This record gives sequence, structure tokens and C-alpha cells, in this order.
Amino acid sequence: MKESAVTTEALLEIMNNQLKTIDKQAKEIADLKEKVDYLLRQKFASSSEKFSSNQPSLFEEIPCDIEIVEDIEVETITVTRQKRGSRTTPCESLPHVRVEHDINEEEKVCSCGCGMKRIKEIVSHQYDIIPASFRVIDNVRFVYACLDKCGEAVKTSSLTPQVLPRHQVTPSFLATIAVQKFEDALPLARQVKIYKKRLGVNFTTTTFSNWMIKTSQLRLKLLIDRFATTQMYSGYIQADETTLQVLNEKDKIAKSKSFIWLKVSQDKHPIVLMHYSANRSCATAEFLFDGFTGYMQTDGYSGYNSVANKEGITQLGCWAHARRKFTDIIKSGASDELSKMYAQELVVMVAKLYKIEKEIKDDSPDTKKLIREDKSAEIIKTIKEWHESNFLKVQALGGAIARAFIYLNNQFTKLSIYLEDGRLSIDNNKAENHVRPIAIGRKNWLFATSTKGATALCNWYSVIETAKANGLDPYAYLCHVLTLLPIYQHEGKDIEDLLPWNVELR
Repeated sequence: MKESAVTTEALLEIMNNQLKTIDKQAKEIADLKEKVDYLLRQKFASSSEKFSSNQPSLFEEIPCDIEIVEDIEVETITVTRQKRGSRTTPCESLPHVRVEHDINEEEKVCSCGCGMKRIKEIVSHQYDIIPASFRVIDNVRFVYACLDKCGEAVKTSSLTPQVLPRHQVTPSFLATIAVQKFEDALPLARQVKIYKKRLGVNFTTTTFSNWMIKTSQLRLKLLIDRFATTQMYSGYIQADETTLQVLNEKDKIAKSKSFIWLKVSQDKHPIVLMHYSANRSCATAEFLFDGFTGYMQTDGYSGYNSVANKEGITQLGCWAHARRKFTDIIKSGASDELSKMYAQELVVMVAKLYKIEKEIKDDSPDTKKLIREDKSAEIIKTIKEWHESNFLKVQALGGAIARAFIYLNNQFTKLSIYLEDGRLSIDNNKAENHVRPIAIGRKNWLFATSTKGATALCNWYSVIETAKANGLDPYAYLCHVLTLLPIYQHEGKDIEDLLPWNVELR
């Protein structure tokens, strides 16, 4: 009997240990399924954070079918078919060519014998385009010499300072290449093929690449340095990073990842700066924020912690990143229903914060601060209490929901800081919006060949995105500055007039 009891106890212990192992393995399997589901959605699914109709949404839907109504004069009727064809009136800034369609002279005589009088016009619109065409600028200089052979040296008329001396390219052509690559995500190799096939002009990818790099070094660097100096005094910078593959990097294999670091300021002068780095270490963050004081807004990446610990810098968190941890669970096909319930509760509460931000987006900073203190602070307090009361229960569940709660716990103090100043944003989305063109371009041009190319890429993106942030057309701005920068540099003039916030382009 004693032996049987010992055996039974041993068996029970083995069974309990097995049950614990099975339970542990089940949690690990569920966690791995969530991770695989997340990676598959990151790779193949839409990047939109919108939900299906039965799930909470970050923003209320805004109806898009706005009807355009025009004033109708007695003598002219402009025909628009907004409802049927979703057509809009062409922009007034576009040149208009008047093409008249009249009846013949015989038809202008009424059957009663009298002449008919025109009483009105009916105008309809068609869009037309003039295809791109090449032309060659012949820069002609004149040489003068004394015919009496008095010994006076010959005189040659000087050439206006060129954007790239001794290179056969104009500011307009450089601006076209740059905008097509960095704004339209058209690789240089594809541009070369288009120019050869459609226009019969032969270039090489190497030529275009060299033009981009040399223009960046010779001209754009001057703008970038001024942007950086101005941004350091902005008092509020949002930061983010994205990956970049560089084929020829010292001590690195071609498939390894490098990074583009992004800094965005929106205070007085909107500035977007991008910086290439071979790594994602805190040393790069310290370099980029050296000498800066004020608010720094980032996601939860720990590489910024050493900067945040410096005197004079206050780090903000990003509610969009915190919320995304939970929306991924809601959209996941592998998460359990209890995890989704917790995630949905958080998303609904955060949506209330964003609703307030939407309502006050056009208010002054002082008004925003007052409304946030009155309304948003109470919601954040509710979120904190909800988080604390459910934290241990969620940790017992494990998986993605547990990690989301830990992220929220670690970031909570930083997530509340935006309440203290109306200039601050609830999230880091402005910086992310300027990362998007790189992400789109990366799918097309894939990589940078060299570190010089990666640096040039960052400089071109910085100038183009800063121009856009200041409401300027990138092509028009690049044509403007690439024409005037050589003259300003040659004459030693200050480039203040060429900065995007000081330029007015028609």
C-alpha cells in the first residue's frame, strides 16, 4: 500500500509537470502565431490603420462627395458634371487655350430672314498636356583682342556661374531628375531608358548618379547646413528612423542594413532633415541632437534615451505608436478574444484623445493647452487607472497583449507630456509622413550604391521635403535655388533669401 501511494504521488507530480509544460508550450505557440501573423501583415497587408465597420476607428469618417458650385453669368455658362463624372473645375493657375466651335455663316440666318445674335457661351473643359522635350543651351562667349598687337591680353566674356561647372546639365534638368527619383520614385536607370527610348537622348545611370552626388556636395550642402542651424533653435523636434541598404560600405556586407535618421521641426520654420548613418546606435542620436535644448518626440526606441537624459531636453512619447501595439492585436487572426477585448478598450479610449485633437487642430497653442488640461488629462487619467487595474491579468495572458501593456507602462510619463505645451503634438506622425516617400522610393530604387550616394540621397530628400513642408512645389523650388545658388556662392552673398520660407514662387 505504501509503495502504491508513493507511486501515485509520483505520477500525479509527473502529470502536473506535464500539464504545466503543455500550458507553457501552448502560450509559446500562441505567441509565435501572433508574431508570424504580424510579420505577414507587415509584409503583405495594407499599412492603413483603418478598421472594418464593426471596429473602432481613430478618426471619424469625413464625407468626400463635396459638390462644387460655380457662379453662372448671364453671358457664359460653365458646364460641370460633378455628380455623374466626379469632374472638378480646372485650376485657374493652369494656362487656358480658347478653342471656339461656331456654326457656319449660313446657319446664322434665321428662317424668317433676319440675322441671329449670339446670346451666351457654353464652356466645357478638357485637360491637355505638352510632352517633355529636350533642347540644347548653346552658351556663347566672345573673345576680344587688340588688332594693333599692343601687347594687351585678350579678353573673354565670362560665363554666368553654373550649377555644375564643366558638366552638360542645367538647373531645370537636375530638378527634373531629382523630382522624378525622390518625389516620384522613378529610379535613375529607368529615367535613362525613357530619355533614350522616347526622346532619343543618350545618358548613362553613372552620369545621372554623379550629377546628383556632385550637386548635393557643391550646392545643397549649403542649404542643409543652414537648415540644421535654424532647426537647432526651434525648441521642438520630432525624430524617426528608417532602413536603407548601401551596397559598398566599409566593413559591412551588402545585405546589411544602414539607416536614415529623420528630424522634423514645425514651429516657426518647417524643416525636414535626413541623415545617413551606417548604424542605429545612440551615438548617432547624440550627434544629431548635440547642442539642442527643448522637446524631442520619438517612438519607444531606446537609442534616444542618452539624449533624453541630457539637461535641457524633454522627451515626448507617441500615442500613435502606443495605439498601434493594440490595433495590431485587433487586426490579428492569431490573437485570442480576451486579448482583443483589452486591445479594443484601449483603442476606444485613445480615439477620444484624437477626437479632441481633431477639434482643436486650428486653435492657438494657448487654447490647445487649456482644452487639453480640461478634457484630455481626464481621459489619460482614466487610461492609466484602467492600465494599472488590468496589468497583472494581462501579463498572465502573455503574448502580444502583454508586450503592448509593458510598452504602454514604460512610455506613459512621456505620453502625457504633450499636455503641457500647446505647440506639441499627440504623436510623431508628422515625422512618419516624411519617411513615407523614402519607403515608397525604396521599393523602386532598392538601395544606394555607396556612402556618398546615401548622403546625397538624404540631402536631396531633405531639400524636397522641406520645400513641401513650406507649401512649395519641389520642382519649382529646385529650379529656383539651383539657378541662384551658384551666383550667391560666387558673389559671397548670404543665402537667407533662398530658404524655403523666404521664397515665393508663382
